[in-house]
Amino acid sequence: MLVVTLILMVLVGVSVPQFRRTFRHLQLQVFASDVAKLLTYANRRAVATGEVLRIQFDVDGRRYWLARAQEASPGEKFERVSGKFGRVASVPGSISISSSAREVTFYPDGRADRFEMLISDDSRAGYRLVTDVRTGRVKLLESHGSDRR
Repeated sequence: MLVVTLILMVLVGVSVPQFRRTFRHLQLQVFASDVAKLLTYANRRAVATGEVLRIQFDVDGRRYWLARAQEASPGEKFERVSGKFGRVASVPGSISISSSAREVTFYPDGRADRFEMLISDDSRAGYRLVTDVRTGRVKLLESHGSDRR
């Protein structure tokens, strides 16, 4: 009985750190996917409705949200979109983001601002999110330590 208990304790001791790493990686993966989906939604909605939409990132406050121009011009004032997609979302504590700009705008003709974001945690893995300027399409790519700038 003592041997069985000892074996179980060793197995638990070995598996807990692995579970923690797996959970952190899953959290990173889900967050990167959520941001990519919001950018894709903004692109599609801008084309479908003729609105100018912008995703704004408050890097210091670790938050982001979807906003729309009050008029069909990117020079206009932006207001947060109401409903599910307009809510202010938070960046989980273990995840860090760095982006080429504090906002990315999507236009009714399908174009988007040039935008790149690196999403990572304390491990060497991460994700790179990039917009295609001409089509507004969003790419989510795996990024490894050597890929980061």
